[in-house]
Amino acid sequence: MTRRYLRELSLLLLYVFPGSAAIAQPGRFDLEKTKRVLTGLIEKTLAENGIPSMSIALVRGDSIVWKAAFGYTNMRTRTPATTETIYSTGSSFKSVTATAVMQLAEQGKLKLDDPITRYLGDSLKDRLQGPKPVTFTDLLSHWAGLANGAETKPIWGRTLPKTLDAITFAGLNAVRPPETKWEYSNFGIAVAGLLVQKISGMEYEQYIVENVLKPLGVTTPHPVYPSPEMVERMALPYKAGGSLGQPVPEAQVHFDVYPAGDIYLRAEDMARYLGAQLNGGVFNGHRILSKESVLAMHKPRFGGDYGFGFWMIRDSATGDTLIHHGGAIQGQRAFLIGDVNARVGAYYMTNSDFLPDAAPPSELTDAALKLLRGEDYVPKAQRKGIVVDEKVLNSYVGTYAVGPATIAITRVGRALAIQQNGQSAINELLAESPTRFFQRASNITFTFEGDGGSIDRLVVEAGGKRQTAVRQK
Repeated sequence: MTRRYLRELSLLLLYVFPGSAAIAQPGRFDLEKTKRVLTGLIEKTLAENGIPSMSIALVRGDSIVWKAAFGYTNMRTRTPATTETIYSTGSSFKSVTATAVMQLAEQGKLKLDDPITRYLGDSLKDRLQGPKPVTFTDLLSHWAGLANGAETKPIWGRTLPKTLDAITFAGLNAVRPPETKWEYSNFGIAVAGLLVQKISGMEYEQYIVENVLKPLGVTTPHPVYPSPEMVERMALPYKAGGSLGQPVPEAQVHFDVYPAGDIYLRAEDMARYLGAQLNGGVFNGHRILSKESVLAMHKPRFGGDYGFGFWMIRDSATGDTLIHHGGAIQGQRAFLIGDVNARVGAYYMTNSDFLPDAAPPSELTDAALKLLRGEDYVPKAQRKGIVVDEKVLNSYVGTYAVGPATIAITRVGRALAIQQNGQSAINELLAESPTRFFQRASNITFTFEGDGGSIDRLVVEAGGKRQTAVRQK
């Protein structure tokens, strides 16, 4: 796969970032202004998108400078969200599993280019044999050639295994040789969690709590097996109402491969972890990784733009590096973003299926990063959609593709929605003309085109570039 193709694929996946600035540049951080501006943006985001609640924590240097919560964790009882509210981290936790692997590498218990089969029992080893071994680097960067995996199961039927064993990975199989194609794999990160357990000799939750979370000052005790007291603080899941109405309760589910992201914490807990990633492995005086290991995690692999549990991009204007990752499970969303050079970042969680940062930057995170750097923030002009005939909207529904990347267009109420690469995040599209749409809270536009009266193409425009996706069905 060529670098050019990967760059085009990244554009289609819509990860577009603003410029950034180093923390040493002129400008004084104003906490009160930051709180005032972000409070307004968060309240607007919740109201306009029908999101029940949001909890957010901001990192600047070696400190959590602000944490706040908005909205309701239970719409029926109108229970207010607080900074103690617990949500699902989703896939934003993947880099924590990668951090555990990096710790074991620092201890000399593994090497990143080791074949993982060296550490697996025969039941899994047999499924991963091939002419080219899968390494830890392949696994953590999603270049292992493994199936995606991960299924959701009803919460009331939840049976978390006491150990990660072969039963957990009944569907795990190699689908192609490693390092031939980037494919997001929840199974791959779950295997990384299994390896953490096997190599360390500690159960996965115990290892993560004792070696990653506690040293950072995280006091939430059972992120994998939530205690009754934690469950009491959990936000209930909802389908966002969008511009179409109030949030609707969702069925509670869990993922069957928890090291890939079925973890339950507070926004502040994950912000502390983000702080360590932004400060060379140290947060508030406690080191969890060496600076060299953190830099290795932030290094894109095999010509792509994904490291070990992070999407990243280097800003061409400033040379600064931004890391980010979203997380999603039915009725829950989370998002992590940080400017590595400026050492500032934000982590937020919501109890809805709407993720403002499915295509960064949203107005919220753009404002957060700028204000944290001490820069001025100018609110964006409000874009409003127009009403389009439902028959026209129905004609756009389908799947569009460029190479292996896909965009699914569906209907949500009286609007269109977009879902990228089979991910669970679904975002509403607003019309600025009968054929041209934009994603709420982003600068990305989508134009439906066709010949002979049919819709054959979807043109995606972002950052001054165009990509054309061809309709599949």
